[in-house]
Amino acid sequence: MKRKLRLMLTIFFVFVVIVGCSSESSKTDNKDKKKIIYALPDEPETLDPTLNTYSRSSIVMQNLFRGLYKIGPDGKPVPALAEETVVDESQTKYTFKINKNAKWSDGKPVTAHDFEYSWKRVLNPEVASGAAFDLYYLKNGLSYNEGKATADEVGVKALDDQTLEVTLENPTTYFLNLLCATSYYPVRKDVVEGKESWTKSPKTYLSTGPFTLTEIKPKEKYVLKKNPNYLDADKVQIDTLEIVFIESPEAELAAYMNNEIDVSDNLSKEALAKYKDTDEYVAAPRIGVYYFDINTTKKPFDDPKVRKAFGISLNREQIVKNVMQSTEKPAYGFVPYAMPHGVQTDREYRDVVGNLFEENVEEAKKLLAEAGYPNGKGMPEIEFLTMASQSDKDIAQAIQSMWKENLGIEVTIKTLESKIYWDELEAGNFHIARDGWTGDFLDPMTHLTLFETINAADDVRWSNAEYDALLKENKEIVDQQKRMDNYAKAEKILMDEMPVIPIYFYEDSYLVKPNIKGVMKNYIGHTYFEYAHIE
Repeated sequence: MKRKLRLMLTIFFVFVVIVGCSSESSKTDNKDKKKIIYALPDEPETLDPTLNTYSRSSIVMQNLFRGLYKIGPDGKPVPALAEETVVDESQTKYTFKINKNAKWSDGKPVTAHDFEYSWKRVLNPEVASGAAFDLYYLKNGLSYNEGKATADEVGVKALDDQTLEVTLENPTTYFLNLLCATSYYPVRKDVVEGKESWTKSPKTYLSTGPFTLTEIKPKEKYVLKKNPNYLDADKVQIDTLEIVFIESPEAELAAYMNNEIDVSDNLSKEALAKYKDTDEYVAAPRIGVYYFDINTTKKPFDDPKVRKAFGISLNREQIVKNVMQSTEKPAYGFVPYAMPHGVQTDREYRDVVGNLFEENVEEAKKLLAEAGYPNGKGMPEIEFLTMASQSDKDIAQAIQSMWKENLGIEVTIKTLESKIYWDELEAGNFHIARDGWTGDFLDPMTHLTLFETINAADDVRWSNAEYDALLKENKEIVDQQKRMDNYAKAEKILMDEMPVIPIYFYEDSYLVKPNIKGVMKNYIGHTYFEYAHIE
């Protein structure tokens, strides 16, 4: 989900190289010196890069696939399957040469035709990929997705097996970073359109990255093996990456302490308390935000006064410190910390723009009264939808209590498992729902574009013409001062009308065994094992 190149953008990703030193060593290491076991709370939602919009799925596929660019060991995007990139003077036409040695995991060559097919598949309205907005930067990408242009008119074309020509709608300073996103990864037509569902079995699952999928045990684990056909296979030092699924943070802590897993990043309160002051604990900033969607098509949330009342009546500091017991920062805007400011490059966007709203219970009560619900009277039944993890349930219960105490409003909590949950959000079957987003690149566009009217990923069903115009202009200009001013104005509109309620900004906290080196986390929250090794 990012980009890079010869006329180098000064957008970088900062990774944390996980290092440790403690007395414990993993039992698994004693059995296999080149095996790492990593835990995720659940299976990836999809294994198809062209359909993916999920962080958990991205973590898995970032280890299985490579596109034209990848994230290098120094934290900056570097060429992966592309060996040469040429940009014309308009900065809208890119010509990529695919490395002749690039291969699929079955040994067949990766071609420019694979990329053309994959990118057009993401945009194909019949495929209905939630990731389509990632490729609206391509010439006629949006028009094709809306059925107003043909596939042949989209700005991506294989000139031959090794040459891919890409034309953008406008100069895009971060386009080469985008090429690291899963939505820009290649998939192979003969496999995707085969008789079997290609992502359901290792026999049909082809990849282009450092590892290949060799075993799928639903609800238990995925086994990844070193891909001998990977372009940089000689640099990959891990033979086996086993990804196990442990839903409970408490169970994950037990597995880590018992040396059953090597890397853990679903930390419980107990894990933080036990390891926070040790070398096995690492905290890294992440350009992500935990927030609540508000379905603006359902009463009473069609009224921005009601939405704002719900948003400013919460105590975020209490949620972070007392409920979560974490070090993350309360969110009083939508664009997170760790996002650099495009002009004041030594400062973060959030520090420059500042807080865009204040918590104020009395003001919230006033807004409710103005909307016709004094002290919450007459409020229809409100259902709050959240996921089934203990952390999500704890937060939901705390907020339920705050709305009851501060606004006099009863809210019913409904919990759902992950796969059902996202379907309900997409269908609009909610009043308020837990959500979260980790950006794809270091520009505020990666967060604010979520709520453009054209964006199919917008679960809140909110639209604002001025907001749309500000973001549209930012996609067409390169004046960074103007772009930052527009972002600040757009974000203020978003927070004033509050179709989303930001709660806190993400921070990645994770544990790693002391003999595991070179595992990396980036600002996007992806865990990379391509550069890992065991001592």
